[in-house]
Amino acid sequence: MGKSKNGMKLLVYVFLIFIAILSLIPFLWSIDSSLKTVKYNYAHPLSWRPKPVAFGNYVKIFTMFSFGKNFTNSLIYAGGKTILTLIICPPAGYAFARKKFKGRNVIFILILSLMMIPSQVLLIPTFLILKNFPLVGGNNILGVGGTGFLDTYWGLILPTAVTPFNIFLMRQYFLTLPKSIEESARIDGASEFRIYWQIALPLALPALTAISIFSFQGAWNDFIWPLIVLRSRNLQPLTLGLQVFQDENFDLWPLLMAATLVTTAPMLGIFAIFQKYFFRGVSFIGTSK
Repeated sequence: MGKSKNGMKLLVYVFLIFIAILSLIPFLWSIDSSLKTVKYNYAHPLSWRPKPVAFGNYVKIFTMFSFGKNFTNSLIYAGGKTILTLIICPPAGYAFARKKFKGRNVIFILILSLMMIPSQVLLIPTFLILKNFPLVGGNNILGVGGTGFLDTYWGLILPTAVTPFNIFLMRQYFLTLPKSIEESARIDGASEFRIYWQIALPLALPALTAISIFSFQGAWNDFIWPLIVLRSRNLQPLTLGLQVFQDENFDLWPLLMAATLVTTAPMLGIFAIFQKYFFRGVSFIGTSK
């Protein structure tokens, strides 16, 4: 019986290793292509060893194109969204978890119900709200005459900063914290804000890390919303900037692979550094006390 179980485990491990290798092949192929010259990229037979190794491709994407500006725009978009998420979602989740007020459960259910609405349904209404926002972007008090928040960083960040899922995750995590800690702080004379700021928030570091990664990744990989809101090339993030390498008049495949890897690297680094806190935060999403 024991040998049978060990044999089954071995088969499972072999299968998982095989799947992992298959998953890595496209990534390894991208690295290989990014280090090839245009001429050698289509050499036959296919070789996995670039000759010569063209590290200059990574320099060219920043010197020949506006890739550096696109990178900065992505940092502003993702960083701004993450900061607003950390300012708004944790106190909202704390209020739903710890404060008793009339209509709390109804409001929370309404917020959760927003998760069932496809984001594509909200694109046009959100676009019109930003375009007709009063007293912004040349608009008068009636929201007419200008472009509102369109073609601005704020137009990218504001509609995407707060999500029902992040509020839900923070609420679930705050529910796992023992109330005795907060009650002891109240007895010692701590204000409600001090309890939240100095006790609850530091204990919620795993959940804060989780929503930060979700927010940053969502903005970093976003393509549709920047495509709709932005018109100026100098505001385009990386996801839109990659289009310049797909010009039908030029063979830029090695440069496209280099740009793609540079685009992917920050998210891989962030996840590798904070994965411990991320998994701890997400593991509490379905629990409460």
